[in-house]
Amino acid sequence: MQQTEKYQFNLIEPSDVFSPEPLNQNMEKTEAQFTAEAAARQSADSALERRIAVLEARKLVTGSYTGDGTYRRVISLGFTPKLVYVHTNVIDGTDGLAFPGLPTPGQMGNMELEIVDGGFKTYGQHLNVSSYTYYYIAVL
Repeated sequence: MQQTEKYQFNLIEPSDVFSPEPLNQNMEKTEAQFTAEAAARQSADSALERRIAVLEARKLVTGSYTGDGTYRRVISLGFTPKLVYVHTNVIDGTDGLAFPGLPTPGQMGNMELEIVDGGFKTYGQHLNVSSYTYYYIAVL
C-alpha cells in the first residue's frame, strides 16, 4: 500500500485486500489535521481580538478651543489623557505639551499646560489668548 507524499494518507490499490483499517487511518489523520487547523485558527483569532482590544482602548482626540483670556482654563475631554499637545497658528502663539512626569505649573516657570482628570488645564496667557484658536491632540 502506498501513501500520499504530504499527509501520508493511505492509497488503496486495486491489488490490495479490502480492509477498513486504511480508510479509518485516513479519517483519523484527516480529523487530526482539522483539529490542528481549528486550534491554530482559534489562537490567531484570539491574538487578533487582543490586538483589536488594545487599539480600541487607545483614543486619539483632536479638537480646538477659542481662547477666552482667563489665567486658568480646563478643557474637558471625557477621559484623562496620557499626552496633550496644543498649538495655535498665530505667528506669536506658542505650543504646549503635557504628559505624566513633566513638572506641574508652579514647579517650572514657563509650564502652561497640565493634564487633569477628564482633560487638561491651561495656565497663563500663551495657551489661552482671547479670540485665538488653539488646536489640540490628546492621547489616552
